[in-house]
Amino acid sequence: MKTIILATDFSPNAARAARFASQLAYDQKARLILLHAYHAWPANPAKSNSFLLSTEGLKERSEQLLRELADDLNELPGGDIPIRCIAQEGHTMPVIHSVTKTEQADLLIMSTVGTAPQSTQLFGSIATGMVAETQVPLLLIPPGSTYAEIKSVVVGIDLAATPNAVVLDTALSFARSFDSVINVLCISDSPDDAETKQRAEHIRHLLNPQPHTLTIKSGEDIFDTFLGFAHANKANLIMMLPQTRNWFWKLVAEGETQRMARLTDIPLLVIV
Repeated sequence: MKTIILATDFSPNAARAARFASQLAYDQKARLILLHAYHAWPANPAKSNSFLLSTEGLKERSEQLLRELADDLNELPGGDIPIRCIAQEGHTMPVIHSVTKTEQADLLIMSTVGTAPQSTQLFGSIATGMVAETQVPLLLIPPGSTYAEIKSVVVGIDLAATPNAVVLDTALSFARSFDSVINVLCISDSPDDAETKQRAEHIRHLLNPQPHTLTIKSGEDIFDTFLGFAHANKANLIMMLPQTRNWFWKLVAEGETQRMARLTDIPLLVIV
């Protein structure tokens, strides 16, 4: 992992996500880019002068806050990492897409909760919306999460579909970089079916030689089953490999994905 991008709106939760990103960058010997998108109202009559709400004023203020955030991160234990700040005009999602592509980011990190935590719990946020839009692996940090070495990862895999080889390889690369154990969970309507078990053995073969466990469970409430399994395995990270079929489709379809991102108390990594 060479480049990590932290997208921030300067909220308290985003600041906590920045600390998480800084410590992860230190452990991975990666550079960290702090990114903020600012946008002036098109009808703003002061857009061309130095008024705070003008384009120039917003840019200067954004750059100042990014520098202050970088200084704070450099004060952390092990905070001596390469940090670059980017303030770019535009709406948040297009700016993130542009910068992650230009900088060839290996990982994008965002807080699940931004400047409006109550509405986020009900309706989601830009970060949860990015789950379906991201073009690079996306790590979502829930409120209250603090960085810890990632030693136990829970991964959901759909036994009814052939895993995307590129996505699975990316997931395994992350697990190797974390030096972590993968605990695979497969939810099936027929966990004892011979064909289901045969597919599970195929997944085991693909995961070798990565240290892992594989569990097949039944459960109607996929979210509760998945999160309960993660807590039981003391997971530091939940990893999702989106597909669009069967039980996993229910988990990664827009509503369930946002539910997971909104309500999980464990950092969530979406692999694309």
